[in-house]
Amino acid sequence: MAYAEIDDLKDRLGLTVYARLTDRDDGAVADNGVASDIIAEAETLLDSYLAQRYATPVDLVAHPELAITLKARTLDLSEWIAWRTSPFVTDIPARVQMLGEAAMGWLRDVATARVTLPAASAPAAPTSHDEGPRYSAEPRQFTADELDGL
Repeated sequence: MAYAEIDDLKDRLGLTVYARLTDRDDGAVADNGVASDIIAEAETLLDSYLAQRYATPVDLVAHPELAITLKARTLDLSEWIAWRTSPFVTDIPARVQMLGEAAMGWLRDVATARVTLPAASAPAAPTSHDEGPRYSAEPRQFTADELDGL
């Protein structure tokens, strides 16, 4: 389930800015495909941090109380990504830069357990956690002491 939709991004930016940030040809005609990619990138970034502690994507049916928070962070990141990736702008507005940095700080805090998702009950934890390769072997047949003098 998506945390935010294209219409949410349109409402956040307004139609003129939405067209300017999503059109890759001349900055005049909105491109919903680009907007969809921007939202997908933001949601992937969100999930990459949330996955450190929670099963992702977070089930908003089971945890509807998280919908507003995750939508807000997704839109913060989407707006930041839209400004950053548009070929027609050179400077990201300070307000947008601040929102992006705040969202990233919040995600780092969630991933490191400094912040807990404000759910009525804890969302599911990740099903597995890979700590890297593991190796196990049978005990040695011959130790250095047994081979001393050979």
